Amino acid sequence: MIRSVIYVDLDTTLHSLDKRVYGQFVEHLGRCIYGGIWVGENSTIPNVNGHRLDVLEAIKAIKPPVVRWPGGNFVSQYHWMDGIGPRDKRPKRFDLAWGQVEPNEFGTDEYIEWVRLIGAEPFIVVNAGNGTPEEAAAWVEYCNSTRDTHYANLRKRYGHPEPYNVKLWGIGNELWGRWQVGFCRDAEECAWRTVQFADHMKRVDSSIKLVAVGVDYDPEWNIDMIRIAGEYIDYLSIHTYIFTDRQGKTYEDLVAWPIAIEENLKHIYITIEQTRHRYRVKKEIKIAFDEWNVWYPEAQPPYLEQITSVKDAIFTALVLNALQRLSNIVPIATFAQTVNVLPLILTKENKILLTPQYLVFKLYTEITEGNVVAVDTISPHYISKELGLAVPYIDASAIHHQNKVYLFAVNRHPDEEAEIAIHIKSFTPIAVHHKYIAGTSINDKNTFEEPNKVKIEEKNYKFSETIKLPPHSVNMLILS
Repeated sequence: MIRSVIYVDLDTTLHSLDKRVYGQFVEHLGRCIYGGIWVGENSTIPNVNGHRLDVLEAIKAIKPPVVRWPGGNFVSQYHWMDGIGPRDKRPKRFDLAWGQVEPNEFGTDEYIEWVRLIGAEPFIVVNAGNGTPEEAAAWVEYCNSTRDTHYANLRKRYGHPEPYNVKLWGIGNELWGRWQVGFCRDAEECAWRTVQFADHMKRVDSSIKLVAVGVDYDPEWNIDMIRIAGEYIDYLSIHTYIFTDRQGKTYEDLVAWPIAIEENLKHIYITIEQTRHRYRVKKEIKIAFDEWNVWYPEAQPPYLEQITSVKDAIFTALVLNALQRLSNIVPIATFAQTVNVLPLILTKENKILLTPQYLVFKLYTEITEGNVVAVDTISPHYISKELGLAVPYIDASAIHHQNKVYLFAVNRHPDEEAEIAIHIKSFTPIAVHHKYIAGTSINDKNTFEEPNKVKIEEKNYKFSETIKLPPHSVNMLILS
């Protein structure tokens, strides 16, 4: 057994939790949209206006506050007008990003209907690859305008008289990468392209917020983006995938990576702030961490499907702990992706499968408001050989809301139970509602044959200063 101490200081509020850190991302890729989210109104699979019902209900249950769409690489060649109007008249297109046929059955109107059904805020990314600023501005008009003008009238003609009021827009996706249709040769080109798109889009609706393309490993790119486009944007997009096919990556290395992710996001924000001050950019700019996940070798194009396990649930919870702590500087994060592609949820014919990563989101989104408070953890450590870091076995984050403390505690140890001494300043708990995800080993996973092998377990007990956490576990302790 390992022994640790967690100090929670309710007198020190770090910031209010921004619930958008629990966001999701869906892309026209593999079976994410077609067969995952959308099956069509004539499908034998139960649906609501074509939206697959079991998936819809599963996503509603994790309460995503924001969902990014339609990509991803897909968006850099997507022309949004292909996806509006009568579905039987929409063109089928060859998808230059993923080499598939795009039927355009699921477009802007279907997406807006779907995010409203699940209770989320829309986050639309425009085509800044082979698209144009005029096309992007027209999309904003279609979604948001009440004027008597062409694209607003198109929306009304297609049965949607009221504007959609989409406030969050991304300008392009990973335009630094040569796999991206219409990629930029350098950050200066991308920044000036961003300025042109932002200028056009904001002339249609000045209230929208814009996310520009950043890079997780290239401060020079981010400096040029802020220097040139800083007055036009609100967020810098950062993507991070942890690829598990690197030689020698162990479980201990995988669950160490959230430390590096947290530190990197802090450094990127420092770069943003330093660049703003150096070049006198008045606009406040924060980070949208709008693609993140683990990626296994079996997740290959065109489907990118994988079934993750308890160890990936540990990784996911550690990233969410970090995002709670960072939500004042990283107020938006969208997990990549929700359905069938590197997924939280898998579908197979008329069945769905909920992964341990899905269960983590189910746990964390039980509390989506409150104050993130200071937490100090004293824990034994191990060394990650890949990262060269001393990694504590116990990681914790806490939210204070309506006279309850929600303590999120992760035990990284693969084999040993953790005995935790909990001290809370200015609060005396009486009862504990303890929910946790652990399975029986780090490699446990849910399958279509055993869909409930890993589940959320729970127990209630009186508070004492010492609480036990199972090995390799994600825990939420509701202290009241």
